[in-house]
Amino acid sequence: MKFRLLTGAAIAAVMAGSAFAADMPLKAPPPVLAYDWSGFYIGGFIGGGWSHEETSNPSLGVLGTLINFPVVQTTTHSGFIGGIEGGDRYQFGKLVVGWEADWAWGNIGGNSTTSFGPNLGPIPATLTFNRTLNDKIDSVGTATSSVGIAHDRWLIYGKAGVAWAHLDQTDNWTFNFSSPGPSATGTVSTGTGGQDRIGWTVGTGIEWAIWNNWSVKAEYDFMDFGTRTNTINGTFLPGIGGGGLGVTWGNVSDLHVQQVKFGVNWHIMPNIW
Repeated sequence: MKFRLLTGAAIAAVMAGSAFAADMPLKAPPPVLAYDWSGFYIGGFIGGGWSHEETSNPSLGVLGTLINFPVVQTTTHSGFIGGIEGGDRYQFGKLVVGWEADWAWGNIGGNSTTSFGPNLGPIPATLTFNRTLNDKIDSVGTATSSVGIAHDRWLIYGKAGVAWAHLDQTDNWTFNFSSPGPSATGTVSTGTGGQDRIGWTVGTGIEWAIWNNWSVKAEYDFMDFGTRTNTINGTFLPGIGGGGLGVTWGNVSDLHVQQVKFGVNWHIMPNIW
């Protein structure tokens, strides 16, 4: 009889404890911390660039009209780029603002050739000029402000600011004269010039924090360097006499550059203010 009473009391105690535990509130799991994009970072990138340049020579005036010189000669360029970048960001909720500076080296180059010549009328002969432009952009830099939206370890952003580029240009002219009698070919002039260009840029990109302080990114940038005059120093008729006559002329060009970059950033430290 006593054994039955003890057994019943034990069962009742267990049931009462289970009911009390069921009435207790469950403890919430600790919140998952979102990735913080604030702080300084440095990194590197590789990619490709291409550009579009329209060159004119209004200084030729009447001579250009007489030889049917084209109003605009278009040259496209493309090539590999690689460089370094660094910046700082501040995150407010999902909003991320910051600044960034980058510098790229490469060989965004190309060439174009245009043929033209005067109308010789009744003369049974032809005179053709060939002009070849060789251009190369060997360095590009930008300084921009950025605004983005973060979703934990993903960041989508846009940027805008100033851009800088260095352009090297070679401008060579040759001629070809043919007739029922004499014919001739030769070089009219050769020239080279270099120029630093300053303009504006806009871009957009996406970045992913892959591990702790490391992130990877993909970005597209458009740069407009406006219309500028590039001074060409050259030689007129280099095969004549003692090496020709030194001349200088201006190539007026409108230059746009685009680039796509794939990079890696190391987030080195938080903001210090």
